Amino acid sequence: MVLDIAWTTGNPDQTVSEVLKRGADLLIPCGSSASVAARFHTTTIPIVFLSVGDPIAMGLVDSLAHPGRNATGFSDLLAELSGKLVDIAKELNGPRDALDYVWYPAWPDGQNRYDATERAASAGHLKLRSRAIANISELDDTLAAVKQTGARFVIVQPSPFTYTQRDKIIGSAVKHDLGTIFGFPVAAREGSLVAYGPDYLHMYRRAPLYVERVLKGTKPADLPVEQPTRVEFLINLRTAKTLGLEPPLSMLIRADELLE
Repeated sequence: MVLDIAWTTGNPDQTVSEVLKRGADLLIPCGSSASVAARFHTTTIPIVFLSVGDPIAMGLVDSLAHPGRNATGFSDLLAELSGKLVDIAKELNGPRDALDYVWYPAWPDGQNRYDATERAASAGHLKLRSRAIANISELDDTLAAVKQTGARFVIVQPSPFTYTQRDKIIGSAVKHDLGTIFGFPVAAREGSLVAYGPDYLHMYRRAPLYVERVLKGTKPADLPVEQPTRVEFLINLRTAKTLGLEPPLSMLIRADELLE
């Protein structure tokens, strides 16, 4: 049996195609793009995916409890947390009636997460001012335009692009006097004002158990998609001080960690 992991920073379709040509008997794609590519290329070879936001919306599974196809794995909950990021931005924003949002549209779950964020903003009677970034070269001009609206904070849509480019996003935001709200806990440790997202370590520790069961003959269709059991809320007080911002006391009390 050949075990191959589909992990790519380039073209996921090409990577998955190459993996399948090598005769893989099981695919372990990480992230939405690689997972969708894996499912597109095979409907028979077992797939155990990692860090996928909404596997139902992307056509990977029929339901979380009963995947029903050749794929199962681990959702990172980030699609469902879109509304929570809006709540955090609203609390930081005070009486302002508009929120700012930057996102990368060229990946399978981007539109789904944007739509979920827009619905959450609308439900809170807020206007969502969104700006899509197609290339990292657009970042500085985009955040400068956000600042010109009078914004103090910006929600950064969780995606593979914003994860790998988070240091540049955080640095540019600070330069433009903007606090960033990320869905990755690590981002707060690296300078984002706030981060609210899943504990990835638990997910990666659980993954080998699913791989072992599939290798022993269990069908992915019979293994429910697992979701994180712990979500972390971090506030970077150093960044708040740099930006001259004071997070509300209610947020400071709720935070799992205050970074000083």
